[in-house]
Amino acid sequence: MSESNYSLLTQTDLNMAAMDGEVEHIGEMVVARRPNNPLYYWGNFLLLPRPPEATEIDGLIAMFRHHFAGHPAVKHVTLRWDGPALSEPAAALARQRGMSLDGGLEMVAETLSAPAHPDLVIRGLDMVGERAEMVALNIACDPAEQEGSQAYAQFKEYIRASWWVWHASGAGRWWGAFVGGELVGQCGLIHCANGLGRFQAVETHPDHRRQGVCSSLVAATGNAALAAGGCRSVLLGVDAEGPALGLYTSLGFRPGTTQHSLILGGEPTSIRLEAPGDQAEVRSILNAAFEQPDEARVVDALRDRPGVISLVAVRDSTILGHALFSPVSSSDGTKTARKGIALGPVAVRPSQQGQGVGSALIRDGLERCRQAGWRAAFVLGDPDYYHRFGWSSAADRGLRCQWKIPPGIFQAMELAPDGLAEWTGLVSYDPVFDSVS
Repeated sequence: MSESNYSLLTQTDLNMAAMDGEVEHIGEMVVARRPNNPLYYWGNFLLLPRPPEATEIDGLIAMFRHHFAGHPAVKHVTLRWDGPALSEPAAALARQRGMSLDGGLEMVAETLSAPAHPDLVIRGLDMVGERAEMVALNIACDPAEQEGSQAYAQFKEYIRASWWVWHASGAGRWWGAFVGGELVGQCGLIHCANGLGRFQAVETHPDHRRQGVCSSLVAATGNAALAAGGCRSVLLGVDAEGPALGLYTSLGFRPGTTQHSLILGGEPTSIRLEAPGDQAEVRSILNAAFEQPDEARVVDALRDRPGVISLVAVRDSTILGHALFSPVSSSDGTKTARKGIALGPVAVRPSQQGQGVGSALIRDGLERCRQAGWRAAFVLGDPDYYHRFGWSSAADRGLRCQWKIPPGIFQAMELAPDGLAEWTGLVSYDPVFDSVS
């Protein structure tokens, strides 16, 4: 299968893989290898001409392992393709095999526009003299790297090394956005075959987000490549469920083909505290999961309050879900004697629902609540779902919340022996929840 039959985004993936790795065509398939970054799941892959059928998945896993037999440090399996999603039988079998689904959306433009940012200076970066600042910004934009995982930090070091490989080849150039002399945003633009310019690592420091930095940087860089850089189109991959989709659409990018992947043996889902740089993505996940903005407003209002535990589920640096635990009080306002905390909202990306992400968030969160000294936990939700974690009807204990809800929806659980012994009557949530009751 000719590379021209793949999406523009996948064509540029293969171009860049050839610059810092290996690309091998095998019949209708392509094997892309990054020997210098064996942990790169989207960089070491078997590219398929179409979505696999359920009957093909086991054979394709074996084929991947055969073609990567000479690279024992590659422990995962990644199957990629453009266009249609998996059939439900294939998706069900993939889940049985322990595979996770991932994907991205191609965005393409021939002209870009963004409001002027009067305090912003945009210029090419000195890949030698400003290397330390570029690396520091990249780390500041990635809470996963700040968590300190040695394997993930190594993966990121290899990713950054590719920047300098592309630059040394003459294909890549990095641009920076400065406010008061401080580097607050950066992006790479890689010149690929057929006049395609591919954005890489578009990022803004968390302290400068939602201020137009990214918009101005991408528009200026992209238009320079289109006007004088020899590019006929500029493009990038975007998380179709994330906050960047609306931003890039407003700049003039249009959606194209969807990339899909099945990953076996990748990093497991981990749970951590929400970081400041996660807020936009958390907000997007909440809006997508609930199809309304009220839950996101609740989280925005509560996340920095005393006693609140705000968690994210992360896999391969992508946030898959979010859970909030916030304090509740007794009817007389005595919080010290009656330490209670409530779960909610909980949200999981629509594409990741039904894969245990929500359960992982809840179990981890309950343990954190116990360790923090909370003695009782409450929740509003489906009894059949929440009973598995240890909740039971609050009404059976003579407890109620401030809203009129069907029987059994309000539930309570002891986190410590006799944790509910002193609780009676009304359990009051923060008034901010009244907006979604």
